[in-house]
Amino acid sequence: MKSLKIGFGLLVAVLIFLFVPLPYYITYPGEATSIERFMTVEDGDKEEGELMMVTISQRRATPLWLVGSWFTPFTEASPSSRYLYDGEGEADYERRQQLLMSSSQQAAIQYAYDLAEAEVSVSFDGMYVSAPITGSLAANVLKPGDVITAIDGRAFASRLDFLDRVAAYEAGDEVTLTLERDGRERVVQTLIQPLDRSQSRVGLGIYEPLPVQDVVTEPTVTFELTNVGGPSAGLMFTLEIFDQLTPGDLANGEKIAGTGTVDEEGNVGPIGGAWQKIVAADRAGATVFFVPEGPNYDEARTSLDRLESDIEVVPVKTVEDAIRYLESMN
Repeated sequence: MKSLKIGFGLLVAVLIFLFVPLPYYITYPGEATSIERFMTVEDGDKEEGELMMVTISQRRATPLWLVGSWFTPFTEASPSSRYLYDGEGEADYERRQQLLMSSSQQAAIQYAYDLAEAEVSVSFDGMYVSAPITGSLAANVLKPGDVITAIDGRAFASRLDFLDRVAAYEAGDEVTLTLERDGRERVVQTLIQPLDRSQSRVGLGIYEPLPVQDVVTEPTVTFELTNVGGPSAGLMFTLEIFDQLTPGDLANGEKIAGTGTVDEEGNVGPIGGAWQKIVAADRAGATVFFVPEGPNYDEARTSLDRLESDIEVVPVKTVEDAIRYLESMN
């Protein structure tokens, strides 16, 4: 009987070690994937060279994975609070990542078509509320999934217009928000809040407002990408769309990888995990790795020293920086 209890206890301990989730996420290098495999511009040119997006693999930690992360190169364990907003569940987090991916694709389409002087139009419906900041005044009146359609009775034309409108207020100003929730229009009041101690930056008190819009192009562009979220492939999406819209092989027969968000004006923004993404790019045989200028470049360079690789790490601030670099290779 005693041995049976010991055996049962050992079994429980093993199951806990293998399967019980911990409040941590494990991240490690993912894959570098040629974008033309899942993205197509109608009648677009697909060339020999490859423009590649790079991912990080992520999973919820168990004791086994947590211990393993301590001994696996380029692997990191981080508290779940680094990824989840206060009160946000994993399903909400995954939905937010998919919305960020969709927004990234739309911004890439807009800018690439403008750059290639191709036909593009945008029907803008409002700003999606990912989540109100916990403890903010907005948390009293806004919910995740709300779509803000007007401020003080005035609609806005784009994400940038929304941000400019909010920035024009001062901390403490009362504003009236028109929004859609569960298919119904609502009107709520809140105060503009400081986003830092200096009160030089103000906002509504919401995380990551995302545009709700319909981007229509001629020729059409389609994505068939699943199980990947986040905004960090924006730069490489833009380059691939531009490459298919214009003559020539932008990659010049090479494997070109990169990471970085992109906005409607072609600015490249910071991302997470550059030090892990360069590992995936190197494993895929990329000769160039584009990365946002600044801290992302510094961390990628640190990994490069550990990899002892010949991959060229190129910092960029805009889409045009990347295009100029690739054209200089040709």
